[in-house]
Amino acid sequence: VEALSLIATRPYIPDLVLLDVMMPVKSGYEVCAELRESYPATILPVIMISAKSSESAIVDGLQSGCNDYVAKPFSRHELLARISTQL
Repeated sequence: VEALSLIATRPYIPDLVLLDVMMPVKSGYEVCAELRESYPATILPVIMISAKSSESAIVDGLQSGCNDYVAKPFSRHELLARISTQL
């Protein structure tokens, strides 16, 4: 929730958002959907990261608007490659 207000009040848009699916106040799916109301995927890439690795969890993430979904555990090289692809 803090991140949403931070992004909205900054004079610049971040290059990319890494977003965990399981958060205490709102789910990553909800946060991503809210981000997509103001920022299209081409302007603000979102990569979701989660221990949830089922097909339905990945589909939920993609349907909420994320550009990519990485299941934990992941390698540093995989994550960096996925970030590089979005930038």
